[in-house]
Amino acid sequence: MTGSRSKVFYGWWVVFTAALGLCIGSPPIAVFSFGVFFKYLVRDFHASRAAISFAFTLHNLISALGAPLVGRLIDRFGSRRVILPATAILALILISARTLGDGIWQFYLFYAGLGLVGSSTGPVPYGVAVSHWFNRRRGLALGFVMFGIGLGASIAGERSRKTRSAAGRSRADPNIIRATD
Repeated sequence: MTGSRSKVFYGWWVVFTAALGLCIGSPPIAVFSFGVFFKYLVRDFHASRAAISFAFTLHNLISALGAPLVGRLIDRFGSRRVILPATAILALILISARTLGDGIWQFYLFYAGLGLVGSSTGPVPYGVAVSHWFNRRRGLALGFVMFGIGLGASIAGERSRKTRSAAGRSRADPNIIRATD
C-alpha cells in the first residue's frame, strides 16, 4: 500500500519554491509596480517625470552592475546563502519606505537599495538552484521558475492599483503606501 503512492521528485519542490520567490520578490515589486505609482510620485515629490524615472534607471543600472558579483557569490557560497540574506535585506528596504521624506535623493537611495539586492533575489540565483536539480527537463523546470516572474508581474500591478485606490492618500511609493500625509 505504501509502495503505490507516487513521490514527487524533490527538484520540482525547488522549482515551486523558486517560482514563488520570484513571484513575490524584487522584480515584481520594484519593476512592475513602478508605473502604477509614477504619476503620484511626480506629484508628491514635485519632480519632473525625468527625475522620477532616474530612480528606476538607477535601480536597473545598479542591479545590472551587481549581477556579476552576485554570480561570484553564488559560485562561492551557493544560491541559498545568497537568496536568504538578500530576501531579508529586501524586506528591510521595503519596510524603510515608510520613512521616506520629501527629498528626491531619499527616493533615489531607496531605489538604489532595491537595485542592490535585486540581482540577489532575481532569476540568476533561483535559476542556478534549479539547474543543480535537473539534467533532463531543465528547460521545462526553468520555464516554470520564470513563470513566477510573469505571475508576480500580473499580481503586483493589479495589487498596486487596488492598494493605491483603497488608500486614498496623497503620498505613495511603488511598494508601500506611506503613512505620511
